[in-house]
Amino acid sequence: MCDPQGVERMTKSKIDCLGYAGSSLTLWQRFWINTVVVFPMMALYTLISRCGGSATELTMPHWVPFVPAFILPYAVMLLATWLLPLVIRDARLFRACILANLSAYLLVMPWWQLCPTMLTRPDMPSGFWQEIYRCLWAFDPPRNIMPCAHGVGPAVAAWFVGRDRPRWRWPLAFLLILSMPSIAFTWQHRPIDIFVGLLAAAAGIAGAEFLYRGRPQSSCLPSPPP
Repeated sequence: MCDPQGVERMTKSKIDCLGYAGSSLTLWQRFWINTVVVFPMMALYTLISRCGGSATELTMPHWVPFVPAFILPYAVMLLATWLLPLVIRDARLFRACILANLSAYLLVMPWWQLCPTMLTRPDMPSGFWQEIYRCLWAFDPPRNIMPCAHGVGPAVAAWFVGRDRPRWRWPLAFLLILSMPSIAFTWQHRPIDIFVGLLAAAAGIAGAEFLYRGRPQSSCLPSPPP
């Protein structure tokens, strides 16, 4: 006689070994893991920007306008680094996203110490935007300009979310293309700084993809024959 409960347990065990259940992460687990990664990175960025010594002063290219309203997509990009990875369902892709973000950040961060830079900011906007920019500039001094890390997290997160949810790829790419200029239009970084930061993001993504692509979901899977 076939034991239905035994068959159910065996089926569940096989599913766990294939990584569809046993290797998954709950939403709260993903939230706390990414929080533990992102907030120390932000704290280190702030510490370096506030405690740095003399820095080379840079100027924004004359063709880049200062558009105060772009503070809105800029703020959304900061939140994307923290919250967008939470929708990655595949545990391996989530871990790859974390690794890529850390790797890219570690590529960018040393240059803030080796070649410290600061950016001349525009006049404080008036009216509705004045208090918003007063808070932003008080929290985020105009340092750590080259390379720019603000676009790293959103780019990395968008890549791995697109890998996990293929239907989201083009909408995320479209939103990324629309929002990335906000870093320049708020005069937080120059376009060249953003580009160099995205190169670091691409390097982090490539490294994480290389390490995680083809790796078995669980150690309980049998090894392939020689």
